[in-house]
Amino acid sequence: MGKSNNLWGRLHRSHRPRFHAYGLILPAVALLVFFFFIPSLYNIELSLHKISLFETAKGRGEFVGLENFIKVTEDPAFYNALKNTVLWLTGATVVFRILLGLGLALLLNSKALKRWHLAGMGRILIFVPWGVPPVVAVTIWKWMLHSRYGVVNLTLQNLGLIRQPIFFLTDISVVWLSIILIVVWRELPFAVVSFLAGLQSIPQELYEVARIDGAGWFHELRYVTLPLLKPIITIVGFMITIWTFNNFVYVWLSTRGGPGDFTHVLGTNVYFESFVNYKVGYGATFGVIMTVIMMGFALVYFSTLFKRNITA
Repeated sequence: MGKSNNLWGRLHRSHRPRFHAYGLILPAVALLVFFFFIPSLYNIELSLHKISLFETAKGRGEFVGLENFIKVTEDPAFYNALKNTVLWLTGATVVFRILLGLGLALLLNSKALKRWHLAGMGRILIFVPWGVPPVVAVTIWKWMLHSRYGVVNLTLQNLGLIRQPIFFLTDISVVWLSIILIVVWRELPFAVVSFLAGLQSIPQELYEVARIDGAGWFHELRYVTLPLLKPIITIVGFMITIWTFNNFVYVWLSTRGGPGDFTHVLGTNVYFESFVNYKVGYGATFGVIMTVIMMGFALVYFSTLFKRNITA
């Protein structure tokens, strides 16, 4: 009996750190399961049923299997929304944010602004759009881009650049440019701050060595700055791609998918089908497809990143 008690005591003492670690991560795992895993499973379950918004409190509706997914793939509106999501909402805005963010970060980190004591003011101004809630940002820009009262049209007319007002949010020739402008203005500060932090972490000795070797500004940028910023650019690009791909606020509040369904994206389709047409099951199908696309993107990204780290 004594030997068994000693054995149990030794086992308990040897596994105590492991039990302690499991106890520490258990609350975090429980939160992830409750707020992410269970809702995701429920969304998949809804996509397999034909159910309206008014039937969700009564039950799960009629089980239809993959019928909703087949219907989506046969719907031209799905491919229009997919194109808008990938090409305009995500692709264009991510590229602009990375390029403009890198340019502004280089400007704020330049010696000229520091010499003129403008770097601090510049950083404060960069943070202003980020402090504005997306709903407020869209409302402000809708007023600024208004065809009759908007400051943009009035300024262009006063400068003699246009004779007739431009219908920024209803004309299909400029509506996506207007949405891109709103998204980039509101979300650009994250890229600027991230790149600025990366620039300030680069040792100045590397630039001094490059100057000794006769390198100019362009060569410093190409052979010192960009290679060392590449990991940050990759991570920032990945994060803002996911955030933007799943976003529907900017498009829905600015155009509600119009004119017609010209600016509908996958996110607005989820909302439109679920809460406007009341087809919760069909709307959930769009959400599942978006999740699968993002999981594929994440797998490609992480596999590329891990291969690069192993090679390095």
